[in-house]
Amino acid sequence: MEPWKYSSWVFRFFFIILLVFFLSSSSSLSWSSLHPLHINSTAMHRNHTAISDFRLLNRRTLTECPGTSPFLQVNVSSNSSLSDEEYLTVTVSGVLFPSHRDWVAMISPSHSNVENCLFNAVLYAQTGDLSTLPLLCHYPVKAMYMSNDPGYLSCKKKQCKKYSKGKCIVPTCSGTLTFHVINTRTDIEFVYFGGGFATPCVFSRSGPISFANPNQPLYGHISSVDSTGKSMRLTWISGNMEPQQVQYGNGKTLTSEVTKFSQDNMCSSALPSPAKDFGWHDPGYIYSVVMTGLDPSSTFSYRYGSDSAGWSEQIQFRTAPAGGSDELKFLAFGDMGKAPHDASVEHYIQPGSLSVIEAITDEVDSNKVDSIFHIGDISYATGFLVEWDFFLQQISHVASRVSYMTAIGNHER
Repeated sequence: MEPWKYSSWVFRFFFIILLVFFLSSSSSLSWSSLHPLHINSTAMHRNHTAISDFRLLNRRTLTECPGTSPFLQVNVSSNSSLSDEEYLTVTVSGVLFPSHRDWVAMISPSHSNVENCLFNAVLYAQTGDLSTLPLLCHYPVKAMYMSNDPGYLSCKKKQCKKYSKGKCIVPTCSGTLTFHVINTRTDIEFVYFGGGFATPCVFSRSGPISFANPNQPLYGHISSVDSTGKSMRLTWISGNMEPQQVQYGNGKTLTSEVTKFSQDNMCSSALPSPAKDFGWHDPGYIYSVVMTGLDPSSTFSYRYGSDSAGWSEQIQFRTAPAGGSDELKFLAFGDMGKAPHDASVEHYIQPGSLSVIEAITDEVDSNKVDSIFHIGDISYATGFLVEWDFFLQQISHVASRVSYMTAIGNHER
């Protein structure tokens, strides 16, 4: 072997050994420095952002539940009108045989069909499973297994429905779940299923529950319109189609523009998007107005809405510095998505989004940020429109106070 070839071979050998040693050392250090709850996060959350059983519900055939109890009831802690955000307690009682495959789904609107959609099989191909006819004509917003109540399977909460000679001969069980609910402008309902996500069947339903004010203006979002820092666009949503206003600064009032889109406006590929069918949810009306006459790097207050639809709270926001300023403090990130504030599963979950938005909130509360740039893959709604409401609610505390700019990613469709 020629000397130069030998030297080159030896160099490559030692470089590989060094690289392996460095990677193993750094991996060990990084793992050991992580909080114990995060060490197994990859395995724990793998199915949240992949094709999970819950995401394929619309490809499952709805079967008949065997041995349905005549005592079944689904009760919700608040059967009256709901506020814009609540944690609802859902209790399923009269269960004869508790199973680890029992679950509860929240459906919006409440009149969503839970029967087989026999003629719509071709519309569901984008869910990734072509094996069976679909289950639901409308997608459940979120779901939770009854086993999340630790006393459900062991029947710790018993109630006797029939006695004989002083002894209980028909005991029933119950379980309780807590759901985080936000104002989606339409009625909601809770459905008690059996059979798990793979072979589901319907046991019982709660009655429909309405929101106190489905027209409530919500989720104000500030964005820049130019580099002067003197104008800011405010966008929000409401269930009311009448024009609304923004009141800001020292007594300034502007009337908004109002827009709306429908299922027909949803784009699609060769295979129809879920947004055109079972993933559709009425988005309400979108309001937009440009606040002018502002000063850059200054703080202003505003509120939006109307006397008929209701008003938002009074909010303070800060304008960005003018272009050419010596300093601009901003946060830039992508692929955040959203995650539930309860133990439920949803169509698409990004568990890290909660810690990200918490960190962003701390920066905004400390006045350390002039602008936020969310660069692509915003909510991961991917054709399931109600996911946008939950995302907007998640970012509303920061997006209503500093310029929150977005760019389109491959998951925005």
